[in-house]
Amino acid sequence: MSRDFGQQSGSRDSGVRSSRRVADGSGFRQLREMLVESPDHGLYFSAPENRPEALRLISSPLAPPGLKDYFADGNTKAIIRNNMLWASGRAARPLFQFAYLMLPTPCNQRCPGCFMGQDKRKLPPHLDGDYFTPQELDEILYFLVEHGARAAVYGGGGELFAWKGAFSFLERISKFGLTPVLFTNATLLKKEDTQRLADLGAAVIISLRDTVEDNHDELVRRESFRSSITVLEQLLELGLHHDRRLAVEIPVTRNNSERVLNDLLPALRYLGVVALIEEYIQITTSDAERSRCHSFAESRAFFKRAHAVDEALGYSWTPETGTRMIGQPKCRRSLYSFALFPSRDVLDCPSHSICLGNLKEQSIHEIMYSDRYQEHLRHFSLCPCSVFYTTDEEDIPTNLPGYLEELR
Repeated sequence: MSRDFGQQSGSRDSGVRSSRRVADGSGFRQLREMLVESPDHGLYFSAPENRPEALRLISSPLAPPGLKDYFADGNTKAIIRNNMLWASGRAARPLFQFAYLMLPTPCNQRCPGCFMGQDKRKLPPHLDGDYFTPQELDEILYFLVEHGARAAVYGGGGELFAWKGAFSFLERISKFGLTPVLFTNATLLKKEDTQRLADLGAAVIISLRDTVEDNHDELVRRESFRSSITVLEQLLELGLHHDRRLAVEIPVTRNNSERVLNDLLPALRYLGVVALIEEYIQITTSDAERSRCHSFAESRAFFKRAHAVDEALGYSWTPETGTRMIGQPKCRRSLYSFALFPSRDVLDCPSHSICLGNLKEQSIHEIMYSDRYQEHLRHFSLCPCSVFYTTDEEDIPTNLPGYLEELR
């Protein structure tokens, strides 16, 4: 099997030199059926050929649709209902599923489209500050536990494991009985580190930028693709996928969408790894980034195709207006979670749209019980970064920020 690896990749191309499934001695066992090696382009994901086995795995309890303690589920809906009642004075307290803890971590990569602007060294002002002290973390984590939370999410700011205190941070979360959820490029993790993550009960989301080694490495850093999928292999060996603790995230662009649909999505479903396949987020953009992004019409077509691919694999979900990620409903995170930044600002979500207060001036309890948060709940509307899927042109919001208006 061969494949076009160019900018409009995804179609078959007989001009590519012969590729082959990775050999038994490659070091990949769990991923061996998903990986092909090309002399021109290195390793790349390829859809598994064993379709009946894929269907069996997908329909089993080992491969449910959500990431443990992080994705929206029936419990999330109950939290939202409670919070809406609380905002109108009909419930005793707010509840939360998790909180994002944003840290001023350095980064060893400069991935295009970095949500925190690391690719342009232009971080949002909320990341300007010191690490949370142990006392601050204890107050935050205690508040989460007291309000029904299941997890604490390292949402970004850099690469977590570029910080020497990363494992102490994760251990502290785990000691409070919360699931540490983390996004990582995984390139700094050693084999013993993956065991530590497994022992902590962490949920690990590995970030990729392409499904093909040379494409990914050109965007990110030399040899980073192989490092990332080696850690994916190790976490599969440790069984994190069996209880929804392992995911791969990739932003969809005009350059990679065919490969994502044809190869990566089926491969992840076969493995039982959660697929965090989402539309490319524009926050701090360049002309090059805009050229990679799907328009709203292209995004709508992508989700319809993704729905059809998953349906053929026996995996059911329905796109709805506001969807930005395959298999997940429209984003309403600020109704059941919040984000804390090094500036000590407490915001409704990592896209930092509404500041609810600052921990230098108020306690976390005072901020989350404030009139401002109640008002936010009562008048909630979808964030601009969550309008990529619309059922038709008329559903696109009338007023959009500049970075999305160009996609209309």
